[in-house]
Amino acid sequence: MSSARPSSTLGRILRSVSFRLTLFYAALFIASAGALFATVYVTATSAMQTDMAAVLRSEAYQLAEVHSRTGLNGLAQQIARRMNFRTRGPIFYLLQGPNGRVVVGNLPGMPPVNGVVDFVPKPDTPEPDGEQTKLTGFGLTLPDGSFLLVAQDAARLTDMQHAIVRAFAWAGGLTLLLAIAGGAVLANSFLRRIDAITRTNRAIMEGDLSARIPVRGTHDEIDQLIASLNAMLGRIQQLMDGLRQVSSDIAHDLRTPLGRLRQHLEDARERAKTTAEYDAATDAAIEEADELLETFSALLRIAQVEAGAQKSAFAELDLSALVRSVGEAYQPSAEDSDHKLDIHIEDGVHLTGDRQLLAQMISNLVENALRHTPDGSTVTLALRRAGARFDIEVADNGPGIPEAERGRVFDRFYRLDRSRSTSGSGLGLALVKAIAGLHGLSIELTDRKPGLGVVVTGTAAR
Repeated sequence: MSSARPSSTLGRILRSVSFRLTLFYAALFIASAGALFATVYVTATSAMQTDMAAVLRSEAYQLAEVHSRTGLNGLAQQIARRMNFRTRGPIFYLLQGPNGRVVVGNLPGMPPVNGVVDFVPKPDTPEPDGEQTKLTGFGLTLPDGSFLLVAQDAARLTDMQHAIVRAFAWAGGLTLLLAIAGGAVLANSFLRRIDAITRTNRAIMEGDLSARIPVRGTHDEIDQLIASLNAMLGRIQQLMDGLRQVSSDIAHDLRTPLGRLRQHLEDARERAKTTAEYDAATDAAIEEADELLETFSALLRIAQVEAGAQKSAFAELDLSALVRSVGEAYQPSAEDSDHKLDIHIEDGVHLTGDRQLLAQMISNLVENALRHTPDGSTVTLALRRAGARFDIEVADNGPGIPEAERGRVFDRFYRLDRSRSTSGSGLGLALVKAIAGLHGLSIELTDRKPGLGVVVTGTAAR
């Protein structure tokens, strides 16, 4: 088992995307280095050949000037001195008379050639190691018919070329080794982070929704991805917790109306004797069933809003006109329930959103205030703007909500104890919260002393 583990790890590293990507870039680098090597090789060889030719040409013309001043004998003496006291490395000389006889030099006789010439001396050329050497020379035919040749060993050029090849070979090999090692390290690090994601995924699949992927804190692309995944997991956990809570709330809060519905049906079966009694029991059962259907419809609507399914209907709208129309629609209802509904709307506030949902949100707030305040209370509906921000406020001077319970009033099916006697399912404010969240609006409850204020805050479209 222990021997298979390293092999498996090595196989994963070699198959990883990061390792293959590293090798790909290493291959590109080596190809680029190869192109650079070819350029340097050709440029350096050409430069050295040009420099060698220039040195030989300069040497040959200096000696030709000596010949023009001192003649053939003076030139021969000058060449002999330079051969004995040369300071520029191994330079070879050849001076042949007009008759082709060698006058002086350390090269064998050869047919006259003018200009640069590459040649290999005959085997009888004295060499320390007995090997033939390739030479590069520069030849001149002097005015009296003599031939002068100055040559230099081409091994220097060959040595330089070999040095360039060795340097690039070592550099390329070292680069490849470093690329492989670096790729292995990067791939191993990347695989460890992938393994962390996989472990978290398995933990979540096994039911631990609180599991999160560890973040290194390097703020690189992987960290940003992990942060997004953790945010998604947090949202999933929140939705699952909400689903469990909704299921529990449904089981708890719908038990009573279902029990009443069953009781009405039992009464109709056991006690009703006349058609009127049957009709009364049936009407009561239908009323209970309608309330249940309204509750399920509200739950479905909340779920759709929270899922963002309504964003397809978003468009820019005149929020001022919408709030005013909702307030005017509730004026008669407020008067019938002996309430006073004050409306204060600032014009020119626009918002991008779903008109129907926003109207539902404002209606629920106004209706909630009218329903849960005593007769004679005043309800205020206001829209105020401050720069790019706006506030929609629905306030009343009723009994308000205790501070300890304000955090729960937006939960599904939550109702204050004093509200149990009034009609309703406890889903109105939950729908308000869902609609506000869909539109990126915030909700705050304020104590009006007396009364309660619900303030919805957002950013205007323009």
